[in-house]
Amino acid sequence: MGKGGIENRMTQRQINVSPFSADLRIGGLYDSRVGSASGGGGEDSDIALAATLNAGWQAPLEGDVGLRMDYNGYADLHQDFDEYDVIDQSISLEPQYNDGPFVHSLPITFNYAMEAGKRDYQRYSVAPTLTYLVPETSQAVALYGIGALIDDRDDVDTDEDGESIGGGCAYLYFFQNKSRVRLSLDYQHTDYDARLFDYDMNPLHTDKRTDKIMSAGLDILFQLTSHFGLYTNYSFLHTTSNVEEYEYNRHLVEGGVALKF
Repeated sequence: MGKGGIENRMTQRQINVSPFSADLRIGGLYDSRVGSASGGGGEDSDIALAATLNAGWQAPLEGDVGLRMDYNGYADLHQDFDEYDVIDQSISLEPQYNDGPFVHSLPITFNYAMEAGKRDYQRYSVAPTLTYLVPETSQAVALYGIGALIDDRDDVDTDEDGESIGGGCAYLYFFQNKSRVRLSLDYQHTDYDARLFDYDMNPLHTDKRTDKIMSAGLDILFQLTSHFGLYTNYSFLHTTSNVEEYEYNRHLVEGGVALKF
């Protein structure tokens, strides 16, 4: 949450910036625990072809009030575990208020995810955000909260509707040639409607499933021309849960080409 938004908020402060923006990434992905978020995968790792499309529009409003709309789409194709191929799409609406070097914003997002061509879940989230654009530098820092409702839509009988709460922070640094580095750290606590006996842990245990996720990310973009670059990113997820199959450490490494419009 909020990691891409910090870049948009910084870019839109520049002079003569188009209200439209889009970038496409295509590359390779290494996942150390494929399917772990779905309760599968175990210790299995795999590589995949991954593609990400981000497109947005900044409403040309005058004064200190702004509005942004974004679409984000992600898809991957695994080499060995195609049952975990993901298509993840989201749309967001972000009211904004500029206060000197600060940007107050409220991204409201609808997320629809599919796995192996079948619907998996819908997610509705809100992320109140404060972004600080460091004066006279090419740096920005964002702090945000996270609140979300998860609507389980797969064909599994276990009811994994849930509620999430958490927060995070992101740091962005732009180089003179528009290359940039972004760091992020997130925490989310999710309570699900599913109970422990739904996972055959204990037929008499009525406690609900609870997950806690810490995630850290590093994203680097090498901008070679105004429209073409190379990217690489790394994410680490540490999940604790009262359901053993959802407790894991996961490493994701990705790299490839980036097109910017």
